[in-house]
Amino acid sequence: MKFNHRYFFFIFASLLASNIYSQTVSGKVLTASQEAIPYATVQIGESYGVITNEEGLFSIKTNDFDDNEMVRISCLGYESVDLKLINFKSQDYTLKEKVNELSEVFITNKPLSVDSIMFYVNAKLKENYRFHLNEFKIFSRKTEYIVGENADFEITKSTGFRKKQLELFNTDFDKLETSLLNNNSKQYTDFIGSLMILDDSQAKLKVEKAIRLLDERNNQSLESLAEKGNDIVLKHLDKDKIYTVKTGLFKISDSVSLDNREDKMADTINSLGHIRTKSFEMIMNNALNNSNNRLDFISETKKYNYELKDVTFIDDEMVYIIDFKPKRSSVKYTGTIYVSNETFAVIRADYRFYKNRVGEKLNLRLLFGVKYVEKNQEGIVAFKKDDDGYYYPSFINEQIDRYFYINRPFKFIENSNTSNKVSFSFKIEGTFKEKTELLILSRNEIETSTFNSYKELKDVDYETPKTYDASIWSDYNVIEPLNEMKDFKIPVEEY
Repeated sequence: MKFNHRYFFFIFASLLASNIYSQTVSGKVLTASQEAIPYATVQIGESYGVITNEEGLFSIKTNDFDDNEMVRISCLGYESVDLKLINFKSQDYTLKEKVNELSEVFITNKPLSVDSIMFYVNAKLKENYRFHLNEFKIFSRKTEYIVGENADFEITKSTGFRKKQLELFNTDFDKLETSLLNNNSKQYTDFIGSLMILDDSQAKLKVEKAIRLLDERNNQSLESLAEKGNDIVLKHLDKDKIYTVKTGLFKISDSVSLDNREDKMADTINSLGHIRTKSFEMIMNNALNNSNNRLDFISETKKYNYELKDVTFIDDEMVYIIDFKPKRSSVKYTGTIYVSNETFAVIRADYRFYKNRVGEKLNLRLLFGVKYVEKNQEGIVAFKKDDDGYYYPSFINEQIDRYFYINRPFKFIENSNTSNKVSFSFKIEGTFKEKTELLILSRNEIETSTFNSYKELKDVDYETPKTYDASIWSDYNVIEPLNEMKDFKIPVEEY
């Protein structure tokens, strides 16, 4: 076959052009000691950029920018790296730590006390922050998994059932116990959408693209465990008959048909309202000018102790570094806030539960065999000043552990023959671990009429690939996945 030089040149030129004009630059941001710097900003021009993930990794699309456009890699407490786009390559980038001393900064200026700084922070909240009538384009990533501590599902009493049938019951229950205690899989839910905020209580969400990485075989949510328990009951009881279901002293239903159950779990998971509520709550819980926000260490200054630890700089702006911890047992958080010397806006807050503090809890262990406790909550919220002079969230990270304990007896009684019944105990204990990251990609002001005219959909149409694919978000600037997410793969035999 004759070699076509013109065709080869065309292909080569096309590939070269594609590499130049549709390039994605990936890399890692490190300290001088080669430690990863999480949540550093990689920005092209005035407002286009991404942040590094917890491993310091980033990917950013560079097409549509001129070779002479400036790239800035920056993070609080470090000297920025500035370079032209033509020199911005896929590689590691090192940021040098900025060393500052309070005494040096205030040689010619009398330093403000930490109480004065916090006074000005609160006095300028309405001046610095605004959330109403804004549309935020957001990228959200949720990571969930369960750490099982104890599980015991067992038939305790039965009449009208064969011995073999009960053995099969308990065999399936044993498998469910093992899957809970030995499962190490995680599930990931990503989406990009536009969140329109009208006021403190109303928001609408339009989802542009949504991905779920989940091995259904290893799904260990409470909803999934309940479904699996129901499946075992369905498998071994007569699905053509109607049963009365009792738990403890309470009758929860007297007309349960095992063959006509609604898939309520799927309805909840795929509900757009579910993820809209979560995203809206994340923003409003971190809205410092919202009286109902969760971050009370800003407004409840009489309940916290504050200490001015140091100062640093972000670009040319001086930033106070203030540590805080509870003064009273009624408050929960400890951490660090970073306050602009120019505007007294909090531009970042790192917080976590103080030792022995917990969030919502319910303890009916002795009466109903149920206990629930929110533990180990921690978070990061970063704000960025926009052209209108207000600060808006640029990134929010929330993590929380939810301890649960359920120990309940269940009894299925056949309605047509009440002598046929089966009783089993359901005991489960563990911790749900959840991390949610929210990256604000852009912001636009909206009119009330725009909000009112948009009709929100009811469900989200998730893509559910069987393995992680780097091209999933190739058209967007999102948070680079952690390596554990990149390794996600459902074994072929489980497809």
